[in-house]
Amino acid sequence: MNSDYSRPSGGGPSPAIIVFGALIVSALVFFLFTRKHLTPKTQPTVVAVPAATVTSTPEVPVQPAPAPVAPKPVAPTPKPALAAALGFARPMDLATQVARSLASGDIAQVAKMVGGDDPTQEAAVTAVLDKILKGMGYKAGAEEKVQLLGQVGEATRLTVPLLKPGETAPLALQLDVERDVKMGWKITKFRLPKELEGALAAMPAMVGKTDPTTGQPVASAAGSAGKPASSLFIVEQHPDALAFASQFVEAMLHQDVAGARKFVDDAKVSAQKLAGMCIVFEEGDYALKASKPMVITVASPNESWVIAQVQSEKLQQATEFGMEMQRSAEDQPWKIVGLNLSDLLGSFAKNAGKMGVPYTPIVNNPHGGESLALYFEYDKASLHPRAQKQLSIVADLLKAKASRKLRITGRTDSLGTDGYNMQLSASRAKNVKEQLAALGVPADQVITEGMGKADPTGKTEKKADGTDDPEGRSRNRRAEIFLDF
Repeated sequence: MNSDYSRPSGGGPSPAIIVFGALIVSALVFFLFTRKHLTPKTQPTVVAVPAATVTSTPEVPVQPAPAPVAPKPVAPTPKPALAAALGFARPMDLATQVARSLASGDIAQVAKMVGGDDPTQEAAVTAVLDKILKGMGYKAGAEEKVQLLGQVGEATRLTVPLLKPGETAPLALQLDVERDVKMGWKITKFRLPKELEGALAAMPAMVGKTDPTTGQPVASAAGSAGKPASSLFIVEQHPDALAFASQFVEAMLHQDVAGARKFVDDAKVSAQKLAGMCIVFEEGDYALKASKPMVITVASPNESWVIAQVQSEKLQQATEFGMEMQRSAEDQPWKIVGLNLSDLLGSFAKNAGKMGVPYTPIVNNPHGGESLALYFEYDKASLHPRAQKQLSIVADLLKAKASRKLRITGRTDSLGTDGYNMQLSASRAKNVKEQLAALGVPADQVITEGMGKADPTGKTEKKADGTDDPEGRSRNRRAEIFLDF
């Protein structure tokens, strides 16, 4: 049986071919009309080429860079003044900078550290310092040698050392500095030793004056109106009260009793007191305090009081002592006529127990005056190591005054029999004499005696409740040394 679908009728194209062709036509139309929408819109990559390698015009024209916009003119910042730039926080900072500037020859910088309203001040300072450094051949000492002397009224006094080739002893350029709201600290006065007086001739239009507080000659630069601009320089014919006291204390701190005696009135300040101070300073390893080491409390033309403040790292304490100074006239040197050591000796005695046997080196002699005291351990006549160091100071004094006599009195506490104590006290005095002989003191300069338990120092050997007081007894086990100077 024949089917209707067994073969195509009429011989026309196959339906499959027609469908296939329609698909091709549709694809072609889609491709032609949608291609532009499918292509990504990317920018061409531009590669920077060094100008030297460009040989042809690039396809994509390069747009010229916009012309630079000129910046707005900025007013130049004025340089801060030297004083404001330095801003000294401490007086020592200023003095150290002075030493540093003088060492480098930057005199103009030092001149700008001077406080005052008159513009001639800087010129005056420059002229004088230039004369000192270049004309007279001095140069600044090491920065670490700059010293803070102390307080004088509103001013703080410092020293800058000046050295000259061929001379061993430096001169001291003293600076009085005061607080300033802009600079922190400023120089208000230069104090020159008499050796530098000739440098003032370099200052133009000199005007002679006298300092109202010290009476010393003053040199001033004349201002534009012909009047003194300021009292910048003072020539010290003799050290003023503060400098004089400082030199004395330095000698004592170095245990130079012979040198220290040059500063005192021998009739009013005993050699025992000087030796006792040296012993305290050596034992406690004292030094002047870094801040305000000395302060003038009384200042008049011919009389002055100075308080020296010292501290001991060994004893972990700070204390002070006073110096009373006088001079016969304003053109005469000072002399120390009194020493108030009560605070110094009291603090030292209170803390001396930290080093062993408690003691104070100066005692009031029952028969008047003051004596040095060397202390012994219980029931012993041998010298304590501390006493041996004390005697080296005493020996130096005796060798410097060979015509003087030394009296040594041995003493004991109240324990033991009278006969035993007399023998023990004599042995103590004898051992002191032998140690002095070993240090070079002639035997005929020394007189010894034993006093047993007589003449106690006044320190009781009993407490308030009647029990034994070991510290009180220890202060009576001693040998007193009276320097008959």
